[in-house]
Amino acid sequence: MTEQEIIARTRAYVVENFLYMRQDFHFEDGDSLLTRGVIDSLGVMELVEFVNTQFEVRVAPAEITEENFGTLTGIARYVVGKRKSKQPA
Repeated sequence: MTEQEIIARTRAYVVENFLYMRQDFHFEDGDSLLTRGVIDSLGVMELVEFVNTQFEVRVAPAEITEENFGTLTGIARYVVGKRKSKQPA
């Protein structure tokens, strides 16, 4: 799965679950989801669970950072990295 596919799936999830009342809200892949008011701290935890189930990666508590879960781009980069590290050499 590519970063763009991960971004698209994550964007669809975010729009459906956090922006359902603000369908006209626009944000870029690199925009901070927290700063832009898309999600709050509880939303971060929901995103972590989404990543766990949709992309089959286990997120360690120490990995729940702004860099990994602050933007759609960061989430995609994190997922791709985690999935690569699970592949046998």
